[in-house]
This record gives sequence, C-alpha cells and structure tokens, in this order.
Amino acid sequence: MRVLLAMVLILGMFGGTATAETPQQQADKLFAEGRDLLVNQKDAKGACEKFEAAIALDPTAPGVMLNLGLCYETLEKYATSLYWFRKAQAAAAEAKPEPLVEYETAAKAHTSDLAKRVATAKIDVSLAPPGTTVLIDGRRILPSEYARVEVDKDSLVEARATGKQVFRAPVQVNGQDAGTIQIVMLDEVVPPLRDPGKGRRRISYIVGAGGVVLWGVTIAYGRNVRGKYEDGKSPYDGPDGFTKARDDLRYIGTGLFAAGTVAVGVAIVLYVTAPKPYRERMEEGALIPTVGHDQLGFAYGRSF
Repeated sequence: MRVLLAMVLILGMFGGTATAETPQQQADKLFAEGRDLLVNQKDAKGACEKFEAAIALDPTAPGVMLNLGLCYETLEKYATSLYWFRKAQAAAAEAKPEPLVEYETAAKAHTSDLAKRVATAKIDVSLAPPGTTVLIDGRRILPSEYARVEVDKDSLVEARATGKQVFRAPVQVNGQDAGTIQIVMLDEVVPPLRDPGKGRRRISYIVGAGGVVLWGVTIAYGRNVRGKYEDGKSPYDGPDGFTKARDDLRYIGTGLFAAGTVAVGVAIVLYVTAPKPYRERMEEGALIPTVGHDQLGFAYGRSF
C-alpha cells in the first residue's frame, strides 16, 4: 500500500511538471490570443492587452513588437504605435542567427507612414527646476527630445523634481500639433500631521503611571508590615501578630498589587489601540497649459 501511494505521489509530481507552461509557452499563447482578437474579432484594445502581456514575458520578440504597433495603429495611438514599430525594426535587424528581413521591412513601411501622421508637442522646461524628469505615458523623455516629442491624442505628460509637486497635464492635440507643454511646478506641500489617538495615549500614560505607583505602594506597604512585625510593634505585637501580618499582606498587599497590574494592563491596551498619527492626503494639483494657434492660458485641476 505504501509503495502504491509513493508511486502515485511521484507520478503526480511528474504530471504537474509536465503540464506547467514555460514563460515562452505563455508568451506564445498570449500572442496567439492577441492575433485572434486583432484579426478575427476586430478588438484592437483587447489585442494590445494580450500583446503587452506577451512582450513582458518575451521582451525581445520582434513579432510581438510588430503586432503591438499594428494594434495601437488601429486605435489611432500613433506615437505608441511608432514606438513599437521602431523597436520591432531594430529587433528584427539584430535577430540571430540571421536578420528577420520580412519583419524589418514591414516595420519600416509602417514607421514611414506613421511619421507623417503622428502628433508632436514641445516640452518647455524653462520654468522648471534643474534636474526635472519628464515622462509621457510613463516613458522618460530625454532633454534632447524636448523640442519634438511624439504624442498620442490621450497622452499624459508628467514632470517630477525634488521638493516639488508632481506636474501632470494631458496633451491637447489639434491635428498633428499638440502645441507647447510649459512645465510649471509648485513647491511640495507637507500635509499637516493629524493625531486622533493623542488623547487616548495621554490617558494611557496617566493610568500606567498610576499602576506603577500602586506597585511601589505595594512594596512599601509590605516592607512596613514586615518591619513592624519583626520589631514587635502595634498592631503586630500580640500573640496573633504573625496571623494579622500575614492577612494584611495577603489581602491589602495583594489587592494593591492587583490594582496596579490592572492599571498597567489597561494602559497598554489604551496605548496599543490608540489611532496612529498620520498626514492628511493633500489635494494634488495639475497646472495645465492651454497653448494653441490663437490662445494661451492655464487651467488648474485638482484630484483627491
């Protein structure tokens, strides 16, 4: 019976190993699902999600990159599409053991066409502090690219700098012109510290201190009783002095000690359960420049 059980366990282990998919197999499966969504079901958004998951598992696959370019082109997100077509072109050219000429040619053709349709913006950091980091849709933009940045119609510009609030502004595309994004950053505001548990902790200190005092009184009382008994002083100087001293220590001394212990315990509970200090979540502002052919202004938005 034991031999049979061991064989079942071993077979189960091997069976589990055999059915486990490798990252490459998972990527291939996601790619196939993405192709079905893109080609057969005409669901470009769903296809992009599948391809994004596939490229995370297989980041050097030119075929996945090429299809990411295709699905984002279908969604008219031309800047993101160009990003992936360019990566596909480079990856196909560098493929081993030999370049993937078909992929490279297809990516190059799409890149050439999209370059004529993509919207561009200019990033102006003249009012931003040194060391400001600019990102568009989560991708960092190099300072050398500020003069001409390719953007989608729903792209989000972010800027971060030490000691400053995060700047966020959606682009406003007019045809192929997204205007100039002026980075204006406000000083970081440290939110006020709130301490709703301060009163409870203060009570815990007082109660705890009272408990410690009672412990001290217990010790002092015990020494006093013992001293009077040993010296034969009243009220422990009679024939029943030992019994009386013992009873006083048992009832009065123990009662004082128990009261002190309860007080310390209550103090600990009060302290542990007191709400912790926290800083309030500040409203996050975004100073959004509006730059067009015939207008210039700013809009301010807040989020909670």
